[in-house]
Amino acid sequence: MARITFANKVDSIVNPALPINKVVADDLNSLKASINDIYDAKGWMVYTDIVNDVDNKQTLVSDIDNIITIVDITPIDDYKPLALGDGNLWVGNKITPMAIGDTYIMRIDFSAEISNSNGFFDFKIDINGLIGNILTKVETFPRGANVAQRFSFTTNIFCRDTFFTNGGNLQINPSHTMLIWDKQITLERIYAGDLRV
Repeated sequence: MARITFANKVDSIVNPALPINKVVADDLNSLKASINDIYDAKGWMVYTDIVNDVDNKQTLVSDIDNIITIVDITPIDDYKPLALGDGNLWVGNKITPMAIGDTYIMRIDFSAEISNSNGFFDFKIDINGLIGNILTKVETFPRGANVAQRFSFTTNIFCRDTFFTNGGNLQINPSHTMLIWDKQITLERIYAGDLRV
């Protein structure tokens, strides 16, 4: 699907057809605006952490919810939702939905290691408020202690009032001290709760 780019139409003649059969310039302009709203509302962005690499790993403390930090001042935004304007979908280490009713596909990738051979972690998306976690996923380290492993999670998330107001932190609660690096998050808006935003 592509945006409609014709110049807005202006009626040049009076159409004698009955209103039920008449197409006027305003009808075409309205159709153009509606289709372009749908086109402009969808898109994706990729944020790759520029702070924590293999030589500077983020340390996660055991038995607490550690917020995953991803700092990227120049994300891939060539295909971001045009309705987003100069905004972002990831601000202050939070997923920041565009509108109530939105649906997103979120993918996060990272490397990690843990200090115990039976180590595991809970991965969460926390939106605070009475709801708290909208996702909890348990992962293990099958290769053992202090061995780098690559993780990748993909999930759909939808936005209601609390998520829209608070945003969503990514959290990891590990069983033992855990190191994490080479973090990247992809956010794709696949449904717009409000096409104008």
